[in-house]
Amino acid sequence: MPDAPVEAVVPVRGLPAGKARLARLLTIEQRNRLVRAMLDDVVRALQDARRVGRVTIVSRDAAAGREAERLGVAFLRQPPERTGLNPALRDAQEDRAAAAALLIVPADLPLIRPADIDALVDAASPATAGPAVAVAPAEDGGTNGLCLRPPSVIAPAYGPGSAARHERAARDAGAAFAAVRSERWALDVDWPEDLARLLALAGPAELETVRCLRSAGFPSWGGPALG
Repeated sequence: MPDAPVEAVVPVRGLPAGKARLARLLTIEQRNRLVRAMLDDVVRALQDARRVGRVTIVSRDAAAGREAERLGVAFLRQPPERTGLNPALRDAQEDRAAAAALLIVPADLPLIRPADIDALVDAASPATAGPAVAVAPAEDGGTNGLCLRPPSVIAPAYGPGSAARHERAARDAGAAFAAVRSERWALDVDWPEDLARLLALAGPAELETVRCLRSAGFPSWGGPALG
């Protein structure tokens, strides 16, 4: 297994006033607090993962740059003329082209833990040391984690159905492919119902997102605990 740690990038969109699908439940201020709390949890998990080296937040938002400084990680500013997630990630690929591997983790996956991250990186480390792609699929068929070895092995193609699209691209490129499936990787936060599920899955975990959702002024969250 290669010993070199991977470069991790966290794309951030919507600071301020992200997560518009939660607008019927949360105020703009609450959504901003939630986005920052989830970013905290994702970055901390990456910083504690043994297989990750440098962590970089990628965004066109100046507020995300301030969050990167607060969290002690690097910041890559997306040029104003380049909009959208996939162009931002292609910029990150170019910027980190010399790395052994590139790990992409969105900022709305607060349940992931360092062991989950290491497992995804290890899945993209085949015994042959050749090119490889590992995907952590979302519940809806999207991509919630993507590890590319080397960083340029395929172009990120996020959007509906992207997990299958990334698999096809990897096989077309002659790269080894692996999928890593878990509840923590699968649950991203887009809809109001995701919040109660997140709290149920988090259990007693000491997460900034949990503290945020249970703080004064936020709605009460119900629903049965998930097994």
